[in-house]
Amino acid sequence: MEQIVEHEGIVVAVEGMQARVRILQTSACSACHAQSMCMAAESKEKIIDCQMLEPLHEGDKVVVQVQRRLGLQAVLWAFVLPFALLLTMIWGLGKVWDNEVLVGTVALCSLLPYYGILSLFKKRLKRKFSFVAKKTDNN
Repeated sequence: MEQIVEHEGIVVAVEGMQARVRILQTSACSACHAQSMCMAAESKEKIIDCQMLEPLHEGDKVVVQVQRRLGLQAVLWAFVLPFALLLTMIWGLGKVWDNEVLVGTVALCSLLPYYGILSLFKKRLKRKFSFVAKKTDNN
């Protein structure tokens, strides 16, 4: 069975078979009783584009779902691989050049082509990493 990550939200706009859903992203400690006195607790409002499985209208309460493995793949593409590239460049260029400023600058600049190539595949990635919105039962 596939693990699913779910967030409750409200539809703010509908365009064709896409719905824009507002969710409240909360930190892990949001359920804590000491939250009001703690500076670590935070929440952010996010707008997410979702595919609709059924007709939705503005104001509908929905559940936004995504497969957990897709979230892990997104972290891999956005953070882990660029970090590995950066470390590899620093290590490799450090063996060739003695100028640390030049090594650091060139290593950071190596991320530009990486993210540029990722942006070329934006449409394909958007199809792969898609959210789904379903009406909740208590509408």
